[in-house]
Amino acid sequence: MNRSVFASRQLLRFGQPWLGAVLALTLAIGAGVLLAQLLMSPPSSDLRTLAAYLTVSGVASLGLGWLALRAADRAVGLTIQAKAFLSSIIGSGVALLNIFIVAQLMFVSTSHDLNLLIALILFSAIVTLFFSLWVATTVAGRIELVADGIRSLAGGDYQARLADAGGDEVAKLAADVNLLATRLQAAEEQRTALDRERQELTAAISHDLRTPLASVRAMVEALDDHVVEEAGEVKRYYGTMRREIERLSSMIDDLFELARMDAGALELERRPVALQEVAAEVVDAMQAQAKRAGVALALRVDGSPSELSLDGARIERVAANLVRNALEHAPAGGQVAVRVFAENGWAALEVTDNGEGIKAGAIERVWDRFYRGERSRQRKQGAADGAGLGLAIVRGFVEAHGGTVEATSPAGRGATFTVRLPAS
Repeated sequence: MNRSVFASRQLLRFGQPWLGAVLALTLAIGAGVLLAQLLMSPPSSDLRTLAAYLTVSGVASLGLGWLALRAADRAVGLTIQAKAFLSSIIGSGVALLNIFIVAQLMFVSTSHDLNLLIALILFSAIVTLFFSLWVATTVAGRIELVADGIRSLAGGDYQARLADAGGDEVAKLAADVNLLATRLQAAEEQRTALDRERQELTAAISHDLRTPLASVRAMVEALDDHVVEEAGEVKRYYGTMRREIERLSSMIDDLFELARMDAGALELERRPVALQEVAAEVVDAMQAQAKRAGVALALRVDGSPSELSLDGARIERVAANLVRNALEHAPAGGQVAVRVFAENGWAALEVTDNGEGIKAGAIERVWDRFYRGERSRQRKQGAADGAGLGLAIVRGFVEAHGGTVEATSPAGRGATFTVRLPAS
């Protein structure tokens, strides 16, 4: 099917110039005969003779002119200016030839009229030649600018833009080149951002995997070398090792989930779930952590949100990550408020803390993998274990359910994370 369409287009492209030439020749012969009839009223036989001569002259002129241009183009590679120059000469030659033909047909009665017509034709030929060269030079110059722009794109300069006013084909070509440059620049910026993110991701993974592994290794060596032999210390070492291993396992699970999201292979096990019950279970489970941090953790349910078709385990993880993040950033003596409510056909989960807030330029970055708001990647004392993947997991799980998640943070007044899930 595609080959037949391509062949049809090629035939149409090849046939269009000849069809145009036939149409132009027909119109020219008709106009010439009509003007001769209107201006001089010659006999019908003379009109037929004139039409025959014009036909022969037109066919010969077009055919020979096309052959001459094609031969010269193949031999020396004509520029646009040269083609315009030769076309003007051919057109002027055709005009002079037809003047002599008309004189032979006795339509020009005196030598004075013939000489005058030749002078006028020569004058018109010179004006036409100049005008053709001027137009061709202008067009060629604009095309060369477009070519320079394309060469700049090929060389990697995606910021260059062409300024070509007008509505002709060259101006449209320049606009298309500018559009191409814009898209290439956007693609290059995206590639650069992805490379930077990949480098940051590699560095972050290396750091967050190396730290617990180094800790476990040091404790294993201490136990193996009998540096630590007191029963209480040995028990503490084993407990610390267990926590570090669990942290590594959790990090690897998070990376696995993110890889499945990127591959579009995340499968949800949906069932009817009450969002307020999920939030209540998370809040109850984290009360001990909140008390250790000196933070008041409370849940409020507005109205009676209906059950939703959700993957309960993953939505529970969403709520847990948001509450854990809020507890980490809330100050001692502060509070974290969890609210569940219905809003315009959506079920919403909102987690608010009164911590230091999020800087305006970092609102969108909080969803990036391995991003932490603090300048150093060292965890604060008492902060929850994590590798900066919690909020990336939140967004991935929520979007997989067809929902949305957003973060807001008035300056110096804490942060609010809102998850909205479709009620239907």
